[in-house]
Amino acid sequence: MVMTLKRLFSYVCVVAAGVGAVTPVAGFGAEPAGAPPQKAAAAEKADNKPSAEERQSVTKHSVTTAGGRTIAYTATAGTLTLKGENGTPEASMFYVAYVADGAKTANRPVTFFYNGGPGSSSIWLHMASFGPRRVPIALGMKAGSAAPLAPNPQTLLGETDMVFLDAIGTGYSDVLDASFGKNYWGNDQDAASFAQAIRRYLEKNDRWASPKYLFGESYGTTRSAITALKLHDSGVHLNGVILMSSILNFAQRAPGLDRMAINQVPTYAATAWHHGKIARQGSLTDHVERARRFASGPYSAALAKGHWLGDEERNNVAREMAELTGLSPEYLIRSDLQVMPDRFRKELMRAEGTVVGGLDTRFTGSEADGTAEAAATDPTENSIAGPIISAFNGYIARDLGYKSNQPYYPGSRIRNMFALWDWSHRPPYGARQNAMADVAIDLAEVMRRNPSMRVLSMSGYYDLSTPFFATEYDLSHMMLPADLRANLTERYYESGHMIYLDEKSLVSARTDIAQFLTGH
Repeated sequence: MVMTLKRLFSYVCVVAAGVGAVTPVAGFGAEPAGAPPQKAAAAEKADNKPSAEERQSVTKHSVTTAGGRTIAYTATAGTLTLKGENGTPEASMFYVAYVADGAKTANRPVTFFYNGGPGSSSIWLHMASFGPRRVPIALGMKAGSAAPLAPNPQTLLGETDMVFLDAIGTGYSDVLDASFGKNYWGNDQDAASFAQAIRRYLEKNDRWASPKYLFGESYGTTRSAITALKLHDSGVHLNGVILMSSILNFAQRAPGLDRMAINQVPTYAATAWHHGKIARQGSLTDHVERARRFASGPYSAALAKGHWLGDEERNNVAREMAELTGLSPEYLIRSDLQVMPDRFRKELMRAEGTVVGGLDTRFTGSEADGTAEAAATDPTENSIAGPIISAFNGYIARDLGYKSNQPYYPGSRIRNMFALWDWSHRPPYGARQNAMADVAIDLAEVMRRNPSMRVLSMSGYYDLSTPFFATEYDLSHMMLPADLRANLTERYYESGHMIYLDEKSLVSARTDIAQFLTGH
């Protein structure tokens, strides 16, 4: 059974403390945590397993960029065999690579792309962002709207070769035997598999001398932080890491803490501004900056007082928060000033019978139960999943010539992946972390060990899954020395979790990435 897109990102909103204990956001439909691994393994048929032998399909194409440059390129859809410590083949990772023809590989960057989950293939980045062909997604597009695959003038192929990798258990990637799953389904295990796959691609295609970059989205940013350090320790020094819609410190989501309530306020404010639910005074960035100051000042101080918060201060905070977020002061007081994302998505436009998106709060929809306290669906996923999945299934076989007896899984082929996932993490120093992994430590460490490596952080104002204020907090707490802070660039977009969905943000993001890759 294919995971829905909304389920892929549900875990980033609420993760319960304790090893293996994961609480999904209401309505996101995660599998029961108690489902035994044997049941999941038995559900898979042996004839759907990949081969240990690497395979590939090579085709020739061309694309014309927005600047009028026509690029001839080679597309390779294939597999990379991953081996265990004893050299035994254990898994097969599917990839699609786009390489510009005629370029000198010693100077030509190669960038490795992947989505997150955990339990998501790279289909979303592959088919909707910077590849040579793209599904044109439009803001406001309704479910069922036709969005045919088309040449992508905003492709990054002019600046870098691109390799899209599917995590083990997603897409066409899988373990060769169910018993090997434990070696790949966990924070550190997953990162190790990507490090091995990247090294294998570099070896197979003689790209050791090329400038090398990682591009992760959502949980893919968690993966990038760990993978970057693993690659460095294995002798592969990266030129840069691109983080889109980051989640770097799961401890912010621990029960009993106020941090995530604080992190959400600027995104609530941006959403209210977009939908006209507040009195606009100045630009979006002006409104967001006011929300930042409120969240880290009066709001944070009020929450820290708990039930000792006085009535006057409570009323003042509720009044200012209402002016920023569009929620009524009465609702905020009844909620003890803390409103979690699914309640906000339901409450903001309740009078209009409208629910706003979670992955991208600009998207809107309706639900049958107008009196429910929280949103049960995500209009973002309803609008975009179908066109992207349909386009990929035709494209991979027809245009890239890759055919398989396996079904392609946009999400995880293992239904209870979250329950099986090893959420612990071994940081570069200190004790092993349990379910509340902080991988910003890893990213900071590799930046210190490789002072030439640069990081580009990209965040959307309308993303409630991985709010930009949380990313700012994590990055600022890497405690980098002044000289290394210059290697960190932070960019913001009037978009959501998948920044590239609408044309305006796609163009802006592409410009920033191109400048990051080329240095100008």
